[in-house]
Amino acid sequence: MRLIDTHCHLCSDKLAPQAEELILRAREARVAKIINITFDEQTLNTGLQQLENHPDLALTVGIQPHDADQFKPELVARMENIAHTNPNVVAIGEIGLDGFHKFVPMPQQIICFEEFLEIALRCGLPVVVHVRDTFADVHARLKSFAERGGRGVIHCFTGTLEEGDAFLDLGFYLSFSGIVTFKNSDALREVARHVPSDRILVETDSPYLAPIPYRGKQNEPAWVSEVARCIAQVRGVSLETLAEQTTLNALNLFHRLKLS
Repeated sequence: MRLIDTHCHLCSDKLAPQAEELILRAREARVAKIINITFDEQTLNTGLQQLENHPDLALTVGIQPHDADQFKPELVARMENIAHTNPNVVAIGEIGLDGFHKFVPMPQQIICFEEFLEIALRCGLPVVVHVRDTFADVHARLKSFAERGGRGVIHCFTGTLEEGDAFLDLGFYLSFSGIVTFKNSDALREVARHVPSDRILVETDSPYLAPIPYRGKQNEPAWVSEVARCIAQVRGVSLETLAEQTTLNALNLFHRLKLS
């Protein structure tokens, strides 16, 4: 059995000091690859350092909506160059729009999001998209992106069945985090049951959103197995079947991703 944690922030301040032990525990839990998601300049620098020492990792480059005020031409140009030249960079992200926290004004978020969509097209890479209370605005931009050949995943999906179908119709994947295991997530589990088998992914979003039975603790990549176990039960398949399918899906979407 192999699993891929398709969204983890090992490059974050909270996890970086423990990266060695977290990677080891993930390996013991049969996590074959961890996609380390950067979201600003600091996490980019940390993530690049971690890549040098850990073949278990792949990397993404991008600026998340919470940090869209970091959007500066020189940083964006550097990120694009890294995406072009480093074969271990497998996607552009985390990018998107957030209407809940509003740490950065929406016009600035939109400028950042749209530029990184263009970078993804130029680099031929998929995108990892953050959507919170911004379905219509994100969907409209991804529709144009998909019409020009763009692909990607809606990470930590928590939307409705109808919203999920709308993203699936664009050719996007849906990724589920520990939220799908929470007691009050019946509607989300119904979405996870409904997603086509070739379009579903699993993630931890570590250090956030630890799944049951670890809820309230700092999350880690090894616990992606609990997300997979929950979804397997909902879909009426074995954990091994779900793990192999989501691993195949990750390899199909993140075409640069290689398993050792």
